[in-house]
Amino acid sequence: MAVKKQKLLQKADGLARDKKFKKAIVLYKEAIAEDPNDIRTRLRLSELLYQAGRTEEALAVLRYVGDYYREHGFLLKSVAVYKKMVEVDPKLTELHGTLAALYFQLGMAPDAIRQFKSQIRALIRQGKIIDSLHVVRSMLELDPGNVMDRLRLAEAFSRHELIDEAAVEYRRVLAVLEKSGRTPDWGKVALRYLHHSPDDFEARKSVVEFLVETGDYLRALQHLLIALNKDPMDVRLLGLAATSFELLGQPGKAIVALKSLAALYRHRGQAREEQEALVKVLGLDPKDAHARRALGMEESADEAPAGEVVLEWEMPAGFKAPEPPPVPDLSDTVYEPPSFAEEWVEDATIVETIDPDALKELMALEEDREPSQPAVDILALKRAIDARKPLSPDQLGQAGVPLAPEDREELAFFLASGLKDEAMAILQETYNRLTRKGKK
Repeated sequence: MAVKKQKLLQKADGLARDKKFKKAIVLYKEAIAEDPNDIRTRLRLSELLYQAGRTEEALAVLRYVGDYYREHGFLLKSVAVYKKMVEVDPKLTELHGTLAALYFQLGMAPDAIRQFKSQIRALIRQGKIIDSLHVVRSMLELDPGNVMDRLRLAEAFSRHELIDEAAVEYRRVLAVLEKSGRTPDWGKVALRYLHHSPDDFEARKSVVEFLVETGDYLRALQHLLIALNKDPMDVRLLGLAATSFELLGQPGKAIVALKSLAALYRHRGQAREEQEALVKVLGLDPKDAHARRALGMEESADEAPAGEVVLEWEMPAGFKAPEPPPVPDLSDTVYEPPSFAEEWVEDATIVETIDPDALKELMALEEDREPSQPAVDILALKRAIDARKPLSPDQLGQAGVPLAPEDREELAFFLASGLKDEAMAILQETYNRLTRKGKK
């Protein structure tokens, strides 16, 4: 089999040199049939197919090769093949996502971001705005704490009536802001979230608590109306309603809420809490006969049987569901007015791979090396990466940077072939390996 394959390749190479592409292609395919794992021959076949104007066939062969490299762990080689495919056919926008994933696996976040942005721009030009939004979501997975861009994404989903998707993004922003406490920014985003996810009862309770804490009692009552319709026996909500009415100067309605609260506590056997609610009633109206009888201050003629819930709560007439909140204006903190356009994609802020703290830690470890061990000039490697000026294997050796034999060969090949990005990828991978080792 090997002899037959060798003869086919020799004859095919001769035909290719004579530019007899059609016949050469046939022989290359026969050679591949003899040895399906011969990737080098497949690459040569793709080149001839492209020269013969058979672009689709050439791309199919390249995809096979790129997938083969990826599945077998040759990530840098698969990157080179996929980049060639995009160069041949820019409409293959999905490959930008594939390249982004590969770069992320290689620890090259900035390169991954560039691929995501290229994919987004291409989709926008093709009018596939919804698809581009989902790519933005994938890009933001590189930076879960990026509140500004995630809010922009949520608003973009909302404008295109993708309500569930918008709600998910708002919820994720809330989770980040929650760590800083329920600030005014948290409240604005929470109200916007409820507009998209009105059935989230726990979130609405949190919003009511926030509005009461910040003194927005009227809006709190609007949300209380919705929440109490869902669960009229929630003691926390009834207490917040009483507080809101009292501080709005409506003691009569506060008393109604407190009496309902006391009845619920009595039903649950919580005598101390019932007494506290009734004491609050007397604080608002010292002559309230119901509270005085319940507290034993007056004789009771027709007290309700023990355990019976007397729910006297009713929301005041005239209250409506809250108006949809405006887009949160957090321009002084984490947010900018929403706009989904190419400019935003270019300006999106995503994490960088260079960690200054990790670098300091690594340098501290380098100082502790024994004199017999050559020091690694990690700063020289970092400067080369920042300047995007690849170092040769010899230059890396002078800097004391360890390089595996296969990486040395690939780096030399990439530099000789003018493949700057691929050479930079090896430097970045080496830097990441060294900094990870430093963290350990």
